Amino acid sequence: MKPDFLFVPGPVNVPRRVALAEAREVIYHRGEEFAELLKSVDAKLKRVFRTQNTILYFTSSGTGAMEACVTNLLNSNDEVLVIEGGKFGQRWRELCQAFRVKHHVIALEWGRAVRPEQIEDALRAHPKISAVFVQLSETSTGTVYDIESIAKITNKRDVLLVVDAISGLGVVPLEPDKWGVDCVVAGSQKSLMVPPGLAFVSVSERAWQRAAKSDLPKYYWDFNAAKKNLYFTPFTPAISLVMALDEALNIILEDGVEHLLARTELYARATRAAVTAIGLKLFSERPGAVCTAVLVPAGLNSKEILESLRRDFSIKISGGQDHLKGKILRIGHIGDIGPKDVLGVIAALELTLHRLGYKLELGTGVRAAMEVFAEHTMPVASL
Repeated sequence: MKPDFLFVPGPVNVPRRVALAEAREVIYHRGEEFAELLKSVDAKLKRVFRTQNTILYFTSSGTGAMEACVTNLLNSNDEVLVIEGGKFGQRWRELCQAFRVKHHVIALEWGRAVRPEQIEDALRAHPKISAVFVQLSETSTGTVYDIESIAKITNKRDVLLVVDAISGLGVVPLEPDKWGVDCVVAGSQKSLMVPPGLAFVSVSERAWQRAAKSDLPKYYWDFNAAKKNLYFTPFTPAISLVMALDEALNIILEDGVEHLLARTELYARATRAAVTAIGLKLFSERPGAVCTAVLVPAGLNSKEILESLRRDFSIKISGGQDHLKGKILRIGHIGDIGPKDVLGVIAALELTLHRLGYKLELGTGVRAAMEVFAEHTMPVASL
């Protein structure tokens, strides 16, 4: 059976060069060869993170790094603010609950973006808040948040800002050092184009000062242990994934991070133009480059749409999560894809909707996407 071509917000299609790098012979993780490899990776990854802060490495999903932030940055008597506008904002809340950290929640209707003044109001109402936990891109809704404006508020009050950039790193603008973001969480399986299994956290000097005072329980996730063993890691690392990451970063930096940002945003704009042209409604009020979320047309079954795309075209897109299951479709724009793939998934979606009884003029969406591409000097990935 032909493997699915992934148009989901992660995991993503892996470039052949990365897959071959992962297939190389495993090296010893306590030897100098691995330490040199991780030093090389670290220098490259800092360029994607756009930071000079320490980056810590964990063998886990992104959620592991999120948990690490909670258990290393907080005390048992701290109060924090959580922005919950989707499945992954919900995860910040659930992590705080698991460690019995007192938390205040800005609950947003899914698809809405938090307004910076909402955060300012919450910090004013609860002056003991020591940290804000938020997403860069809320993957479950395709919504991006204004991290730059939020950082201005948290810095003014000396409040830590912790950003889940697991899906958005490299494809949504983020300047941790320039803006004053204390911790950025990322994972390997999104724009970095590596299989799942690696997670990262960048840690500012202010965050290290808070970590020194943390009294929450930690062992595997201990920031200080990870920093002490930075280029060997305190526990057995995912060696093959680190080798794959090294090659993936080579690919990204050959063209440049700005190229990756521009290319992904172009794919997202083309997709938004296409789905709008065929009459679908965007779900997010502030859509970003990671994925485009659209409402399922009335009278159609999302499961049939997803199954038809997979059966007839070997294309996998995502549905909604939690209460949005069956209500939205999410088309990813990250990973090893190019303009022809963007046009292909739009054409496949048009045909699928047509076969299921949705009224549209075939080719309308593809034409709209082509017009977006025609307006720009198209960034072509060297993948």
